[in-house]
This record gives sequence, C-alpha cells and structure tokens, in this order.
Amino acid sequence: MSIPPQYPQYPAGPPPSGPPGAPQFQQPYGQGYGYPAPGWMPPGPGHAMPSGLANLGARLGARVLDVIFWYIAYFVTAIPVMMWIDADGGAPAVTVLVVWLVTSFVLYFAFSVGKFGSTLGKRICGVRIVRCETAQPLGFWRAVGREAFWLLAAVLPVLGLLNPLWCCWDKPYQQCLHDKVADSMAVVR
Repeated sequence: MSIPPQYPQYPAGPPPSGPPGAPQFQQPYGQGYGYPAPGWMPPGPGHAMPSGLANLGARLGARVLDVIFWYIAYFVTAIPVMMWIDADGGAPAVTVLVVWLVTSFVLYFAFSVGKFGSTLGKRICGVRIVRCETAQPLGFWRAVGREAFWLLAAVLPVLGLLNPLWCCWDKPYQQCLHDKVADSMAVVR
C-alpha cells in the first residue's frame, strides 16, 4: 500500500469580508518574515566622502574673492541697466537696481554653489560646499536659502558678526550659521 505524498500547508487567504459596507481586511504594518529592515549603508559610487574640512583662511579668502568677482560682474551688468533707466530716474530706477543687486548676488552664488559646489573664488582657494549627508552639491534651492540667509545676516548687526565667526567654535563640521541653515559644510576641493 502506498502512502499519498504530503504537500506543504500554505496559509489561508485573508479572512472573509464582513457584510456589505464593512471595512476590508488590511495587511498589518511591520516588516513581516524574511530579511530584516536595512540599516545605514555608506554612500554608493559617486558619493565619495570629502577628504577634509576646508580651513578657515581658505574659506575667508574664497568669500573675499567671490565678493570682488561679484562686484565686478554686478557693475559691468548694472552700467547698461543704469543707462537704460537713467532717462526716467527716480524711485523706480533705484528699485530696479536693488532688485538686480539681490538677483545677481543670488544667481552668482546660489547657481554656482548649487550646481557645482563652488564659485570661482572657492575654486581658486580649493574650497567646495557640499551637503553634510551626501557630500554632493547642494542643489539650487538649498543654495538659494544658504545665500539668502547670508544676505540677511549681513544686514543685521549682531547676526552679521555671529554668522562668519560661528565656524570658529562649531564642531564637528566648522559650520557658519548660513551652512547650518542649508545643512552644508565647506570641504577641501
């Protein structure tokens, strides 16, 4: 007499649904059987961590060079704007120049830092700005926030002094306040 083969028992399907209009069965939350939830993994290829933090002298030199380059670019582009609006003059002319001043500042700094991680002055001084989490460039909007905070801090007396000095005692990334706003750090290029 032969014994019929035994097949493994599979779990039953979902419990039967209740009367019409009753809530349907939902899978419970959690990981369930199988592999555990993944933990922290180091960044993959193309996400090399920076070799070190940029020293404070290089950061200061980069900012000074950047402001000089930006002033030159601003005045070269503002002269035609001033000639164009000089015929009318008055408050609208001042408004246009102030808007162009802020726009050119944000575009020079935010676009360069957001896209490439550095501006011309930062490249000369060997400094790169990256996100703390990924060591990648910030992206445009995060860089806009970083530079907008820098501008705001520059016009407020106490904050304007604290912002650049903050990196002298901040640990572990030596971040200025505008770096903290954008979750960024300055590293060696």
